[in-house]
Amino acid sequence: MNIIKVKNYDELSQKSFEVIKETLENNDEPSINTTTGASYDGTFELLVEAINNDDLKINHSIFTNLDEYISERDKKFTVYTYMHKKFYDLIKSKPKFIGLMDGSVSDIQNEIDRYNEILTKYPRDLQIVGLGTNAHLAANEPGTDFNSRLFLADSDESTIQSTMKYQGLTREEAPTQMLTMGLADIMEAKHILVASSGERKAQAVKDTLEGPITEDVPASILQKHPNVTFIMDEAAASLLTKNY
Repeated sequence: MNIIKVKNYDELSQKSFEVIKETLENNDEPSINTTTGASYDGTFELLVEAINNDDLKINHSIFTNLDEYISERDKKFTVYTYMHKKFYDLIKSKPKFIGLMDGSVSDIQNEIDRYNEILTKYPRDLQIVGLGTNAHLAANEPGTDFNSRLFLADSDESTIQSTMKYQGLTREEAPTQMLTMGLADIMEAKHILVASSGERKAQAVKDTLEGPITEDVPASILQKHPNVTFIMDEAAASLLTKNY
């Protein structure tokens, strides 16, 4: 595992951007599956700037997403809204294929089947994930089977609270379920990028990197992957005891 420690969020965003840039530049048809949220807000800003300045080519790429809330699609907290408002609607050149899940459908199994076909068609060169405060990956909450595949997940309360804080939602407004790629799906990517920022992530970072590999800490499965880049700022790394 390639552990990269940086000073602050700006440096974290820059390093994450560089990993994505390298993937886009070094593959004929790069397939990138991404997450959303605060850990990558700055990274998306850098991507938009580079694409619009013609410093980065994207029209040969495949972009898919890790998960989606069960909700009307146009709600402000959905992955669909995030990806459009912070990325797709801002760039002058688009990926050759954009794949997003739809959490508003009535037939969940049909949507799972549809998206599984997309994941099979476009194996991931780069899988971008965030780390939850309880060490979840995507919506794979503690206790999720390491062999999990794309499924409908119930969110833990800590995850719901994080969504409420990030999106400015009341408890009644906050979504409680997600369609999510499973841990087995995530582990199939050639390269996995994790970015983690802030003291609130410190325990999850420690458990992920220095604890046992256990389903109680979903992200600990990353210890088994041959090509993980884990970027963290000083606050997120504050509880680590080993030298990396």
